[in-house]
Amino acid sequence: MRKCVFFLIVIALLAACKTPPPAPGSAPVSTLEFERIEGSGIHRVVLYYRFKTENHRSVSMMLKILGWNLTMNDHEIDRRYAILKSGDEIISGKPMAVAPRKSFETELELHLDLSVYSDADTNPIEDDSDTFMPVLTLATSCRYGAELPLTGIVPAVAEFPRIREPEFSITSIAIMQAELINTRFAVTMRIDNPNPFPVTLSAFKYELYGQGMLWADGSEMDVLSIPAKDAAETKLLLVMNFINMKRGLLDEIIAMRQVGYRFTGDSEVETGISWLPRFSMKFDRRGQSKVLQ
Repeated sequence: MRKCVFFLIVIALLAACKTPPPAPGSAPVSTLEFERIEGSGIHRVVLYYRFKTENHRSVSMMLKILGWNLTMNDHEIDRRYAILKSGDEIISGKPMAVAPRKSFETELELHLDLSVYSDADTNPIEDDSDTFMPVLTLATSCRYGAELPLTGIVPAVAEFPRIREPEFSITSIAIMQAELINTRFAVTMRIDNPNPFPVTLSAFKYELYGQGMLWADGSEMDVLSIPAKDAAETKLLLVMNFINMKRGLLDEIIAMRQVGYRFTGDSEVETGISWLPRFSMKFDRRGQSKVLQ
């Protein structure tokens, strides 16, 4: 008799702990999670998200992504700079069937063009934050048969560092040796790193113009590392060939105390960041520099 009473109590407890079936008007559970980021450059990145909706009823459900919204650092993003895809398709709002007691799951790709944030005149983000914080929000609709659709909002927050291009400038041009045909220069180049992490200038091609004429060009490898939020200088040893120029130009250059220069080229910059270990950048700087003897 005691055993029978014990089993009845156990059965009663199990029945009490059993999850009741979902109410007919209850919305399905949807989640959106940020997974990873991939970059093809400092202005082109893809954010990957995992979207999942569970149909906890015993009848089929039709699921739609009605629309989406994206803000970056609390500013709404212009759709010209953001595209949301599922696989190879742009999110279209077409219905998808979810079987009873099953779930729908897909990977979403958010393609971002961040070039608008590199231009001070068009940058919609007024703060000087070192990070981007996009908030992606999906508007969803789930429908069971003839019932009214159940709508919901599903957000996900991501965060990644804002990467800025280093800035190049010439601080001095020194004439090391003046000969009849060649003149040797030591050009001091300054690189400012505006990023909150160190960068390395790993490859470098350049052309140096003085007073509107090409003075020298060349390339360098493993130039230097620049600390976070800091600057570094390096010397470029250049040779200017006067064989095809007027002899008087050499005397003119030697007599210069200030020169208007143009410094242009491209470089490879290493960041040490996993999703963007390096990027290519072009530079084109103009300015005035001292000419030292």
